[in-house]
Amino acid sequence: MSVSKILVQGLLLTVASLTALPARAAAEVVGGAQTLGYAMVILSIITLALAARSLMLRQQLAEKTRALADSQTALARARLTSERALAEHTTMLHSDMVGIARVADGKLLWANSAFEAMFGYRPGEWAGVSTSVHYPCEASYQALTNAADPVMAAGKVFRSLTEFNRCDGASIWVELSGAMLDASTSESMWIFLDTTERQHAQAVRQEAAQRLQKLSNRLPGVLYQYLLRPDGSACLPYASEAIRQVLRVNPEDVKEDATAVLSRNHPDDAAQFLASIQASARDLTPWQHEYRMLFDDGSVRWLYGNSVPERLDDGSVLWHGLVTDITERKAADDRLRQLSRSVEQAPVTIVITDLQGNILYANPSFTRNTGYSLEEAIGQNPRILKSGLTPPETYAELWDTVSKGGVWQGELHNRKKDGCLFIEHAVIAPVLDADGHISHYVAIKEDITQRKQADMALQNSLREKVALLNEVHHRVKNNLQVITSLLRLEVGRSAQPDTRNVLKDMQGRIYAMALLHESLYRSGTFASVELGAYLKQLASQTFRTQSGLGGDVRLVLEMSAINVGMDQAAPCGLLVNELLSNCLKHGFPENRSGEVVVSLQPSARVGWWQLSVRDTGVGLPGDFEARRTQSLGLQLASDLARQLGGQLNVGPGPGAAFSVVFHLQVFPLPD
Repeated sequence: MSVSKILVQGLLLTVASLTALPARAAAEVVGGAQTLGYAMVILSIITLALAARSLMLRQQLAEKTRALADSQTALARARLTSERALAEHTTMLHSDMVGIARVADGKLLWANSAFEAMFGYRPGEWAGVSTSVHYPCEASYQALTNAADPVMAAGKVFRSLTEFNRCDGASIWVELSGAMLDASTSESMWIFLDTTERQHAQAVRQEAAQRLQKLSNRLPGVLYQYLLRPDGSACLPYASEAIRQVLRVNPEDVKEDATAVLSRNHPDDAAQFLASIQASARDLTPWQHEYRMLFDDGSVRWLYGNSVPERLDDGSVLWHGLVTDITERKAADDRLRQLSRSVEQAPVTIVITDLQGNILYANPSFTRNTGYSLEEAIGQNPRILKSGLTPPETYAELWDTVSKGGVWQGELHNRKKDGCLFIEHAVIAPVLDADGHISHYVAIKEDITQRKQADMALQNSLREKVALLNEVHHRVKNNLQVITSLLRLEVGRSAQPDTRNVLKDMQGRIYAMALLHESLYRSGTFASVELGAYLKQLASQTFRTQSGLGGDVRLVLEMSAINVGMDQAAPCGLLVNELLSNCLKHGFPENRSGEVVVSLQPSARVGWWQLSVRDTGVGLPGDFEARRTQSLGLQLASDLARQLGGQLNVGPGPGAAFSVVFHLQVFPLPD
């Protein structure tokens, strides 16, 4: 029980005793001692009340003292907190990391040392300087002012990432925070945090990311991640943009499910593809696989995948790799294999040497033709085949040609390993590198020994046949000349004009045949004769023989050069003889003058030629058609025209004109 409660209880007992005293005094009024007792009792009560009051006052004093002590402690703590906050603010104001400045009307009023260091000022040099000088341009300053003023006027803090220029012109990036201090004076407080290095690092990271993205987009293939989940499903969490061209799907379409890609695997390759994936996932070995994809348009492309797997915490396997289109490479490989097989199986010898002529490669035909194995030939010079029968000038010409980049071909007389001689037809050419410089030589050689022997036998046979044909043509020509001479004698003996004319006609025809054989004999070419030259000589001789029949007649020859066989040359010669004789006999009576034209020219139809004989004589008689069937010469001319494959045409006057158009069997002119 507290002291105050005890005092209250004592006071209540004393009051109770005092209230009981009058009744007791009435009973004991008689004694004087009782009066003193009353006084003592009253005194005790007063003393007791005073003591209680004193106790109460002391207790209140103690409580006040404790409260004062608590107030002093709280005051001390508050002072300590204020001093600490003041120290922190002072530290911040003079921090080397954060620049602080007060600005009014766009000019610096105050700045801490960090601001000075950040912008390159000496202490106090910034006073009164306009903040606009630190912006890259006036437009940049105006843009920031227009953005900051409304925010700070509303009592909010304006924040921005801004580029500034130091006093030395260097550019810095700053995280800028500003707040209005006094709107009436436009005074504001600004905090500057230099983030140049961070911006630079971010720019470097961004550049690296862009470079990586550009690299992935420029790679000759698809840069990808392939995820195989424990349940067997798969997806491509990442795929570069090249997937659109290579696999013909969008990256978003396979980000959660790879079915769009897997379904395009060629049916013949699908099982092997999945087996290779499973083996790589099981053993965590690199996945390297060539396979085909069959697209919707029916096209087939060869792909090559190369990736490295890693197992994830949930049991999935994630591959990181690259898929490239190797269709062209596969085609090139196939062509290379075909070329290699062609070279290996070629029936001709193929040899590749370095610039010094040392053999680097020879195909199996080299071994079959020379007897030297590939091991024996590698590193050797082709001079191991030298027989000494090839002229030195041939080798000099060979090396001079190929060393200048030309192609040499010719014959080489070589010797096999067993000593047998053989002849090769060689084509030797330089091989150029990517810069156009000669790096190797390649020779393609064919053993022509048997061919040369066959050619020699054929040449001997041809020489014998040529000699025989020369003899035949010579004898035929001589026999025809003998017949011509006999006919000439008969003409001289005969007194009948008709008989003499018939004999002369026969003499001209035989001469035409003899002249043809003589032309063949003299030219040395028995397969064909130059028709223009032959007809020119024949017409000239016929004209000289029969020119005495008429007056002053002139012969004009219009001949083009063309080679024909004997089957066409003989009818042409006989035809010219008949027509020219006919013109001289009947076209110029009574010593009439004029000209006869013999022409051999190509016609308007390709491959066809026209042979014609025309004169400027009296022309054909009115009953020519009736006489035509009775004239032996004209009948013979018509038969000769049909033999050439044409027909004899009779042209209009005033003179006589005969022609035939025939298809020419052309023989090339000899070199």
